[in-house]
Amino acid sequence: MVERLRRPSRLAALGCSALLAWSGVLAGTAPSGAADPAGSSPGNAGAAEEPDCGTALVTRTLSTGSAWRMCARIHPFKGLVLEDVQFRPATGEREHPGWMRVIGSLYLAQLNVPYDTGQAAFDDITDVGFGDGQLLTQTPETCDGDTLDVEQSFLRGLQLVERTIPGICVRETETGLGWHSQETWAETGDRYVQQGRALEVSSLSKAGWYEYQQRVTLTDQGTITVGLGAAGDLAPGEFFFPTDPDLGWALGKEGAANDDRHAASHWHNAIYRVDFAVDTDDGSGTQRVEQWDYERDPERPARLRGSGTLRAQAFRAEDDTAPTTWWRVVNPASLNGDGHARSYEIVNEGSRDPYRTLTRPEISFTNDHPCQEYASGNLNAGCPNQSVSDYVAAETAPLTDPVAWVSVGYHHIPRDEDQSPMPVHWQSFSLVPRDLLAQQAVTPAERSCDNGLTTGAIGSCAAISAGPPTIAVDRATPASGALLTADTGTWRVTRTTLSYQFLWLRDGAPIFTTGEDGLPTAATGETYRLTDADVGHRITVQVTASAAGVIPGSATSAPLTVPAPSAVLPPSSGAVRIQPKLKLKLKKSRNGRPRLRIVVRGDHGPGEGVVLIRRQGRTIATAVLRGGRVVVRLPRVGKRYRVKVVYPGDQRYLKVTAKARVPRS
Repeated sequence: MVERLRRPSRLAALGCSALLAWSGVLAGTAPSGAADPAGSSPGNAGAAEEPDCGTALVTRTLSTGSAWRMCARIHPFKGLVLEDVQFRPATGEREHPGWMRVIGSLYLAQLNVPYDTGQAAFDDITDVGFGDGQLLTQTPETCDGDTLDVEQSFLRGLQLVERTIPGICVRETETGLGWHSQETWAETGDRYVQQGRALEVSSLSKAGWYEYQQRVTLTDQGTITVGLGAAGDLAPGEFFFPTDPDLGWALGKEGAANDDRHAASHWHNAIYRVDFAVDTDDGSGTQRVEQWDYERDPERPARLRGSGTLRAQAFRAEDDTAPTTWWRVVNPASLNGDGHARSYEIVNEGSRDPYRTLTRPEISFTNDHPCQEYASGNLNAGCPNQSVSDYVAAETAPLTDPVAWVSVGYHHIPRDEDQSPMPVHWQSFSLVPRDLLAQQAVTPAERSCDNGLTTGAIGSCAAISAGPPTIAVDRATPASGALLTADTGTWRVTRTTLSYQFLWLRDGAPIFTTGEDGLPTAATGETYRLTDADVGHRITVQVTASAAGVIPGSATSAPLTVPAPSAVLPPSSGAVRIQPKLKLKLKKSRNGRPRLRIVVRGDHGPGEGVVLIRRQGRTIATAVLRGGRVVVRLPRVGKRYRVKVVYPGDQRYLKVTAKARVPRS
């Protein structure tokens, strides 16, 4: 059974309803109604349970907020095997409730190494294996993260070897720039940027003269990159150094005894087995495979037309697959917050050995059968010595529990630089989320409302504080009866005008007063008058900013301490209030906005309390001194202007003022 649906060029402007319709047709189901914003429609598997694998469990929350967990084991032949791989996006409940299972199992199912001389070809996985004695111990030089112990029992010749070694490396790594968005060309708008992070799980094995690193990199976006790195040494001896230059590359100094020898070229053909489980309990029954092909529109040559095909039966990809063809494994029963079916796309830009039936197809798909473990020379007694071609030919059931056999080749033509120790050569492919979530897994709150045609609009989707609120006092020293006045602080520009709510706190807890009805009521509003209960405590104000369609945000002021009576110097103590020094210094911030550095200090130490910044007789800012210092951001008005700074004084210092000229900005 094959279902096809034609899709117009990606250059065309398309509505979400059209995309939703395609998803429904390809999945064999029709969309109905709006999707649950949390993506928790009745067909979804919901939060996955923790993998049951004991000490093999790996769980890591990345510094950017996304998390991965899985079972990581070493198999005697396959080497590194990952099972029950689950992902949790940093966006949390906005996208998916808890953990989501994405992969049932993932491992290297064969490594075929044929030499161009035609005299040797090795199947390193089934002939030698990457576990048992081939597994190398992780050291601080090979792993700068954490290690997992691997218990092993195997024969070395006639001797039984039992050992426990640190055989798996687990570490968090950088991936470079994760995302970046600059709102305006002039760089006057907000800039959103984050460096990406990933979890890397790897092992090292020695097979013959080569040493291989099996590495799986799982990013904070949900992408899984599977790589095989070849290092070690070139195989030695005349057998691997033919005299025919057509079969290799000359290595070593010209004129030496072996100058007519050439290191034989050869292939590293890796075939991986990927058992998908996209938001399912066990991966069976609910998943489908789609193939997408793009071709030039014969009526409009500048346009590419895309068509999706539901592959209902097991298959091997054509040997001459076009570079615009790609595949995804989709779960039509699991919808993201936009109502689109969740899936993973297979991205394989590696080369393939065109001379072998096993390696020619870029990808093959079968259903998951327990006996089909290896891509060739199968060691499982249930279907012995079979290969992927046999699995495809034998499959008669509909393709609903897909396993992908991914071929990633590398033709190694040795060079002088490959002599011992050989630099690592990599071959890899990626499993990339496609509609797994309604937005990327680490979308910041500031961009949470960018969905569909809202993309590219200016202003934050969330109330984000750019500077905390401040408290001004109507007298030199705060005391019972003093009136406090709060400002809103500064906030990033949002797409809707913000409104503000004030809540006054005493030592971090809301302050309650008695209302007109005799019941306790929280102290709110821009002003608050101190009472005897505030003496000796720290007063702050919390400002919450909100608007329709904007995620609310809160910011809290620096604390204002109301001194106890014993802390105030009485007139009889003989203390004399003196004139402090008030120093001003102008600076420029990175965005060009002027900043005024204010310092109040005298013989009695740093000044306390607040300072007022006035322009043209109006207070434009207040700031609380900390250690007698504070830096205040001043407005940009497009011309020079003057400000007057007023320090009202305290029990030790008299009132003092100073002026500053703010240059044009």
